[in-house]
Amino acid sequence: MTADTDLDVRRREAASWFATLNQKRVAAADITAFSQWRRKPENADAYARIETMWEAAGTLRGDADIAELTQGARARADASRKSRTRSSKMLVPIAAVATVAALSVGGVLWSVRTPAYETALGERRVIVLADGSRVTLDTESRITVKLTGSRRMVTLTEGQAFFEVKGDRARPFVVTAGGTDVTAIGTRFDVRRSGDGAQVTLVEGKIDVSSRTDGAPRWSLVPGEQIVTTAHRPAVKAVDAASETSWTGGRLIFAGDTVEAAVFEVNRYSRAKIVLRAPAIANIAVSGAFNTGDVDGFVSALTELYPVVAVRTAVDEIVIRDAPSKNVAVR
Repeated sequence: MTADTDLDVRRREAASWFATLNQKRVAAADITAFSQWRRKPENADAYARIETMWEAAGTLRGDADIAELTQGARARADASRKSRTRSSKMLVPIAAVATVAALSVGGVLWSVRTPAYETALGERRVIVLADGSRVTLDTESRITVKLTGSRRMVTLTEGQAFFEVKGDRARPFVVTAGGTDVTAIGTRFDVRRSGDGAQVTLVEGKIDVSSRTDGAPRWSLVPGEQIVTTAHRPAVKAVDAASETSWTGGRLIFAGDTVEAAVFEVNRYSRAKIVLRAPAIANIAVSGAFNTGDVDGFVSALTELYPVVAVRTAVDEIVIRDAPSKNVAVR
């Protein structure tokens, strides 16, 4: 059996199991058999691909391109049911059948469709890709994913994302953000859109960062380093990687950031926006840790530490103004 044939068989088996396990009733014998089948890493990987496609199944429902494939998947599921002499009726959601169809024919649609994932304001989301890599999306972020036999490609169209890449030397993992490309094998790093480029922070492993601008240099980062490709003169610098990626745990850690920069970060996670109209403290360096979305806690800290007052307006804004009469020393 060739490698391609073996892969196709695994895909078909995974598709069949996915259809079986999405019934209303699943026999105990089937669960035991599935557990044994899935013990093989290659089978587990094949099944993980289907679970990932389920995430995008809504986009497949009713697609004319897969109508014929859907019928085929349903027929195979029914045949599998009959061969095991079940008495319960096979009830497979049409979206699941569509997903199974797309994968059970050897990845015909897998290679041409580009699943997209996004988050709303204040939301954080973890996505497990078909290759086992994990992506954590920050607030108001969006990515598209395309996995092929030779390359893994993710496009960060807006926002910020943290990547935990499963190593595969045969298939580089490339993140594109505007005109910036980040190439990794197996590593952990953070990418944030910045204009037509990105701010890239490496936590573990090694990555190469490049710009598609003519004559632009290429940077290789080691853990604890960061590059902002849209800076006037981009240069690699050392940063506190834990602070830079603290958002993945629902925290914002400030270590020497200006009040103005801290306000900008806090505002990213809340509908209630802080409006800083206190020039006396705008450029003061601050340190502290807050839960993402905890605007009130952040504002309370500002008013306790500095000679400012906070006024909530009718348009969901919290205006911070200088209040010298509070007679509190600016730190």
